[in-house]
Amino acid sequence: MNKRPHKWRDTAWKHAIVDGARDAIGYFMPDLASDMDTSREVTGITGMELPRAGSDSDKGMLVSDVFLNVPVIGGKDWSVACLVEQQDEHEENFASRIFDSWVRLRAQRQTGRTTGFAIYTGDAKNVNSYSESCYGFEASIKFRTFHVPSYKVEELRGDKRPFARIMYASRLSLESGDDALLREKYAWELLNVTNEQEYDKRQKKFILEFADRVFWVKGSGISGELKEAYKMQTISLEDYSKQLAKEEGVMEGMEKGMEKGMEKGMEKGMEKGEENAMFKVARKMLARNVSVSDIIDFTGLGENDILALG
Repeated sequence: MNKRPHKWRDTAWKHAIVDGARDAIGYFMPDLASDMDTSREVTGITGMELPRAGSDSDKGMLVSDVFLNVPVIGGKDWSVACLVEQQDEHEENFASRIFDSWVRLRAQRQTGRTTGFAIYTGDAKNVNSYSESCYGFEASIKFRTFHVPSYKVEELRGDKRPFARIMYASRLSLESGDDALLREKYAWELLNVTNEQEYDKRQKKFILEFADRVFWVKGSGISGELKEAYKMQTISLEDYSKQLAKEEGVMEGMEKGMEKGMEKGMEKGMEKGEENAMFKVARKMLARNVSVSDIIDFTGLGENDILALG
């Protein structure tokens, strides 16, 4: 079996935790979430690397672990080490890596208020503790590890929380592996169940970006329809409209106006391009059973114009 799916999941998890930090803490560490100061931002820890949007991590490069600073009510910030591991390592290797990362984070922060959790998709069952001994020096650590293969698909599907959707996608991606037909089937399912819920735009974006990565929607064997559906959902409306306008050739008027130096021609071309792009976006959203009110908010078109497309 091709090992690239592990790369997809590793990258996907780390980006999802960075983009949905509050939701991740709420799902994986509800006790910490109850103490969190919601008036302040969760941030990356200075001096500790975080995955960055647009990095080379999607091209098979190494992706760093995630370290977050969580503001706590009435006290100092807690350091949360989010260790995400997708490799099929033996139990001891996985546990020792978490131990080493925790020690490094604690030393860097110079505080005892350091915690963390881990996501694991390998085969080992007991990956939530580590201990070592050296001539009378004893050290041990116990941590929260969420073993994705142990979760039942049915239970995850029924949980509407954003990171339950992430767990659901991760679980299904383990089943699909390199099978393009299964990847497409599950990617459609994730798109549909996500659209059924009233997530805010930020939540919906990181859920679908995660699904895009773990099912490798951009890869070979995936239909153009699915790729287009994910593109529409995971990039900004402005960028999507520009892409559609360019593909449809509706920027021609603008280009001609620019070439001739005619300001009016350029403005008309831009207006026509935007209008046509918005109608195409609305048509695609209707096909995905998105509500008319959401399409109005998304495109700025009138209700009658949208209903006429049906």
